[in-house]
Amino acid sequence: MSRIPADLLEFMETLRVPKGVNPADMLQRYDAIMNGNPPPVGAVHDGVLLREVAGWRLTADIAVPFGPGPHPVLVYFHGGGWTMGSPKTHLRVGREFAAAGYLTINLDYRRAPKHRFPAAFDDCVFATHWAAENAARYGGNPKRLAVGGDSAGGNLAAAVLAECAQKGGPKINVGVLIYGVFDYYKAISGLGTTGPSTQFYLPEDQYETLRGDYRVSPLFACSKFPPCYVGVGTKDPLLPESLELARRLKEAGIEHDLHVVEGAPHGFFQLTPLPAYAEGYRRATTFLTKHLTH
Repeated sequence: MSRIPADLLEFMETLRVPKGVNPADMLQRYDAIMNGNPPPVGAVHDGVLLREVAGWRLTADIAVPFGPGPHPVLVYFHGGGWTMGSPKTHLRVGREFAAAGYLTINLDYRRAPKHRFPAAFDDCVFATHWAAENAARYGGNPKRLAVGGDSAGGNLAAAVLAECAQKGGPKINVGVLIYGVFDYYKAISGLGTTGPSTQFYLPEDQYETLRGDYRVSPLFACSKFPPCYVGVGTKDPLLPESLELARRLKEAGIEHDLHVVEGAPHGFFQLTPLPAYAEGYRRATTFLTKHLTH
């Protein structure tokens, strides 16, 4: 069996799944908890083709809010250790944000180890540009644009924020960064992954040369981020990542909401039975509304 990505171990422990269980089987087993009975939305467009690249059909599931619009837009990148997950494992996440009033574009980006960095990053950047150019076709207002993600997706979302700030657009009004990885090397070291041969995301022959690259560790380019919601639980092994990002944002004078949820584990935005679930969406959508209503 392949090694379970380290940033999912806490999630599996929370669900009391024995270590050694195939993570894909685990996700399927708990799909009813993570995605069952999602909130109603105005419309759903599954598998919208954005482009084809390297033999991969880059698609997105688009959830449209009720009402005439135009709606603010959230481009969302799912978690899964850069190796697994999809818009389907994060179906409810997309529907929750759409139910709260945001046209949510839930991206099915390329995943490692078959597609290593920069494949996922490139897909996420492309999808953000695509949203700016095409969201209006689905009732969205691309001038009110947010980018977000959880775990590995939080890393990708922050990297997109950095890239768009460095390259001059498209303008992103707000970031939603949920228990993400912001200093890749420090995070994987803390999770017990110590070198190029024990991680799946970066090409082994580029592992050392990518240190300090904001596309991998967006913490190093966060001084130009837009306002950000930063959500994490106290039982998350990635807690230090969010705390350090918030510290850097404060130093740079960037408005942010550091939301540290007492007792919450990694993955709580998908654990509907936990009080942290509702609290997380309430805080995240409040922050989004503040920055996307004008």
